[in-house]
Amino acid sequence: MLLSSPGHAAPPGIEWLVDCPRLPGRALDQEVMARTQCGIVTVPQNHQAADARTLRLTLTRVGARQPLERRGVIFTRPATAQADLRGVFAVHLATVWKYYNTEAYRTLTQFYDVIELSPRNARTAADNEQSAWDMDFVRQQLGEQRISFLGIAQGNVLGAGYAGLFADRIERMVLVEPDEAATPAFESLPATLRLKGPYLQGSSVVDASRCVNRWAGVYLAHGRQPPPASDCLGN
Repeated sequence: MLLSSPGHAAPPGIEWLVDCPRLPGRALDQEVMARTQCGIVTVPQNHQAADARTLRLTLTRVGARQPLERRGVIFTRPATAQADLRGVFAVHLATVWKYYNTEAYRTLTQFYDVIELSPRNARTAADNEQSAWDMDFVRQQLGEQRISFLGIAQGNVLGAGYAGLFADRIERMVLVEPDEAATPAFESLPATLRLKGPYLQGSSVVDASRCVNRWAGVYLAHGRQPPPASDCLGN
């Protein structure tokens, strides 16, 4: 995250880069990387303030395989978002989804963009609220009426903030291991799936992981909830 002074601030918007910076990690899937775009997003430091101070965040988008038939976008936030790991989670998710041999994940790979926005240095509730405004700013820049969201653990704070401000702009929201502090913001949302993480299960880790992976994909692709007795369904 970079801070621009009023005299040198770029106008808010997305600047798409010719090439993505080298992402950390080994053996990145080349087909997934060929569908990946990276950009710099200039956002207001305070979306409600009149001054011209801005922040620069990084944006990573793994495009759908069938862009002309694209059905939507899925914003993501990992459990621990770090600015220096920009885009790694989105690329990792898109790669994992590509190799899941189920109809739901084939649908996500073919028809949905996976998007990751780098975090602010959020220290307060006000910072978290501004982060939600950042995500909605990107939604507008991309021309999307509604978005889906997948968050894990602390990453759900962003989803909670967005749900509280822009509930009518959410298509589907999947929360894996949601933090207790984030839960109230989602209780009024019908289109939300709360999944417990494998380490919270009474069943085996393998069974729990399969349950989470299956229903996260089915819900994001088709909006179908798991049965009430599902081992991975959160309270």
